[in-house]
Order: sequence, then structure tokens, then C-alpha cells
Amino acid sequence: MSHKKIIFILSLVVAIGIAFTPVIGIRHDADGIIYFGFPADMFVYYGNGGWSTSSLGPFFNIAFFYVIFLQLYKLVTKKKLLKNIEK
Repeated sequence: MSHKKIIFILSLVVAIGIAFTPVIGIRHDADGIIYFGFPADMFVYYGNGGWSTSSLGPFFNIAFFYVIFLQLYKLVTKKKLLKNIEK
């Protein structure tokens, strides 16, 4: 599997995982509405059994974490390359 597919799957898992992490991804409203997601809202629970998804929140979160992991991957591979050149 290519590194881009692995990074995409990792960003998908992290975006969903962080959305349900109590300290980071869950916010409570004064009206009893609960928002799930970080940095953008992915899911909204209204308290009476109703829920909805935000229109672009899930896509933004996945893209956000994808860019972060891609930059980390490039940084690590660049360091490995520079380390091999110095030898």
C-alpha cells in the first residue's frame, strides 16, 4: 500500500477517534446540544434522540489531519535522507 493511502486511513481513524474523545472533541451547549469533532464539528446530538452531521466538518477534519500527517511523513523521510547522505 502506498504511503498516501496509509496516511489517509490514519487521518480518518484519528479524526473519528478525536471526535469522541471527551476532553478534546466533545463540547456541550447551554441548550443540551452536544457537538462532536475537532477542529470542526462532525456530529451533533440534540438530546431527544435526534442527531445530524455537519456538511463539511468531517471532510475538513480528515483533510486537516491528512495534511499534518503528510507533513510529518515528509519531515521524517527528509531527515532519514539527510542522515544517509552524511554517512
